[in-house]
Amino acid sequence: TDTYPGGALSSEAPFWRGEAEAGQGAWNRAARAYLASFSGAPDAPRAPESLYRLGTSLNELGQRDEACLTLGEVGVRFPASPAATDAATARTELGCR
Repeated sequence: TDTYPGGALSSEAPFWRGEAEAGQGAWNRAARAYLASFSGAPDAPRAPESLYRLGTSLNELGQRDEACLTLGEVGVRFPASPAATDAATARTELGCR
């Protein structure tokens, strides 16, 4: 359950909106939704995946440098998360430094 204002549940709706937008190829709207999900609850269980998906959305928008920075931040903030592994793989595929 959500035990604090702006907590875990507040990140769910924007995350799923991002998933829907990404599924439609609406990367700008997807990126905004993932950012809202992460920003709304940066310590929630969904936060690592939201940040990872923000990075991949930025890449889809042609913003490779921003994508690399965002994907790198996943590993810094959430090193033990599955999203950190996915982000590291994505950084390698993008040729991030």
